[in-house]
Amino acid sequence: MGLLRFLGGCKGLATAIVVALVASGAYVALVHERKVRRFMHSNSLFHKDKIVDNFRSLDKLDFDYVTLTTANAVPVAELPLGRDGEMVRLPRSFEWNGTSFGMEQWLQDHWTTGLVVIKRDSDQKARMIHERYFRGNDAKDKSVSWSMCKTIVSSLMGIAVDQGIIGNVEVETITDYVPELIGSGYENVTIEDVLQMSSGVAFNEDYFDPFSDINQMGYVVALGWSIDSFVASLKSERLPGQFNHYVSMDTQALAMVLMRAAGMPLSSFAQKFLWEKVGFESEAIWLLDNEHDRMELAFGVLGITARDYARIGWLYLNKGVSPSTGERVLSESWVERSLTASKPHLRPGEKNKLSDYPTFGYGYQIWLCPRDDDPDNTADDYMAIGVYGQLIYVSPRDNIVIAKTAADPFYPDYQHPTTHENYLETQGFRAMRTIARAFRDR
Repeated sequence: MGLLRFLGGCKGLATAIVVALVASGAYVALVHERKVRRFMHSNSLFHKDKIVDNFRSLDKLDFDYVTLTTANAVPVAELPLGRDGEMVRLPRSFEWNGTSFGMEQWLQDHWTTGLVVIKRDSDQKARMIHERYFRGNDAKDKSVSWSMCKTIVSSLMGIAVDQGIIGNVEVETITDYVPELIGSGYENVTIEDVLQMSSGVAFNEDYFDPFSDINQMGYVVALGWSIDSFVASLKSERLPGQFNHYVSMDTQALAMVLMRAAGMPLSSFAQKFLWEKVGFESEAIWLLDNEHDRMELAFGVLGITARDYARIGWLYLNKGVSPSTGERVLSESWVERSLTASKPHLRPGEKNKLSDYPTFGYGYQIWLCPRDDDPDNTADDYMAIGVYGQLIYVSPRDNIVIAKTAADPFYPDYQHPTTHENYLETQGFRAMRTIARAFRDR
């Protein structure tokens, strides 16, 4: 008996199968339509007419994501406005490379979308001394982190080390925890070398070369493929621990380590040990590679409010103590190690030929600022930096934290001709240090 004749005698079954086929076809069509939309969103992510809205609308770009909630969190670490309830004016100008820049004009010219400046009075008391939003953003907008997320991943690694979930990062290797990376550039590379962007992995981080590794990774994300598989495809180009070469996938490898060691998704770990402990006031969103693998894009795709970015800086300024409760979230020793350029290739200065970023030193996924009087050595201030103008700046000397969100479509125009540094970032550092010093006694 033929199949069609059999189905004709089983009308209920035939109807069910037809319905199932139609439904599955519709589902496949919807899935492909969503992938097409996601690819189109990725293709226009940095377009001048869309970049500002895209950077504050990660949950509307057809990517899978998870939410970090404040439902079971400690009380919000409050940020009352000013000493007298008034906002303090910014300095009129700052100096960079022998040129004076008007502060207000610089912020406008480089498409700043949010600026929050807080002054810490104690571990649990701080004041908002300046807060403004631009280009349609407001205090509720969750702006994309880009590489500021790397510092957050480092803090999660520190929590895991503090709790004994991960052992000695100077000795243990990436493949001790992630055997899937045996045969890749991460085989037998210590966790510390990866934390310090010194993995030795071959990777072209040129955002403006369409064939660079970072853009190949972007295509993987746009098409919803596995980010872990992409990490596993990378190879070595030099011995680890000898050269500071910025590789965004180093952070993704750290996320793989943490997920395997903790036995839970990266976002769940962040939810439990960070988002419920610090005193954030808003939810955050973390984009995933696809709906099947559901791996967080740890290298830089978190959406957080400007105020909560400032609270991350406050946590570091407190050397790991919660701004909300005064309880320790992150060990002081991890914070100190994170903020130390512990090897020659991690130091700042033009004399350092073993780094792609000569202005800054580098710690554990965080940039260390140079001294004014000796740019070959680090000062005590430091920054998390994201492309297109994002940063979290912390000055322990001044007890100041600054969070700046931005969406500068002309970011490529400021690329240094011979290094991987971008003038927008080095100018931003000088602008933020100028603000911090002006507000030292507020």
